[in-house]
Amino acid sequence: MHKGTMRRAMLACGLASAAMLGSAAHAADINRPIYKAPPAGVLPAAYDWTGFYIGGHIGYGWSKNTFTDPFVPFSVSDSNANGILGGGQVGFNYQVGQFVFGVEGDMSGTGIKGGPTVLGATFNTNVDWTATATGRAGLAFDRWLVYAKGGAAWAQDRYSTNFYTFPATAELTDTRFGWTVGAGVEYAFAQQWSAKLEYNYMDFGTKTYSFAPGTSTDIDQQLHVIKAGVNYKFGGSPIIARY
Repeated sequence: MHKGTMRRAMLACGLASAAMLGSAAHAADINRPIYKAPPAGVLPAAYDWTGFYIGGHIGYGWSKNTFTDPFVPFSVSDSNANGILGGGQVGFNYQVGQFVFGVEGDMSGTGIKGGPTVLGATFNTNVDWTATATGRAGLAFDRWLVYAKGGAAWAQDRYSTNFYTFPATAELTDTRFGWTVGAGVEYAFAQQWSAKLEYNYMDFGTKTYSFAPGTSTDIDQQLHVIKAGVNYKFGGSPIIARY
């Protein structure tokens, strides 16, 4: 065979082999599965705290009361007024990113009562009910919410003492106004339901009362309350977490 003819035959065979290999590689590329990366910046859905809610609570509270007479030199301070409480709350939350802002009002009927006896003289306090109107601010971690609150507080008290009327007991009733601060943690265990644990401090300052004609008694009062509650949220839906 002529050398030129041989070279042309070998070149033709090489081209044919390259074409066959290229076709096989192309077929393999066609059959290979295609994987797509997930969109950047999209995280799993997080719980949305926005919405109106209503709920109930139970708890325990104790009151510190100081009875002072500016004309008869005595001062009696006591923290033995304590007892259970229960009531309800209503409020609204609005979530912006990880931050949650809201307002809340609550009211509790209480069994907080007690007081000391000093040399036969009694100084008792009964707290019939408490109420607060507060603002709330917190941080959401998906279904967990950690928050602080503060605002106005009210308490209806019944004070009694036999110090001025012994052996009889003089009693008076008053609704006190003061301020409150607190903190709590809340967990959304279902789409519309959440449970919370909360502490409140209430300060009603000092107010002057008269248990008998011509007498004057200053009563300073603070309340400490721990509450466990459940809330039902109206509306709201999951949001895309951005934090």
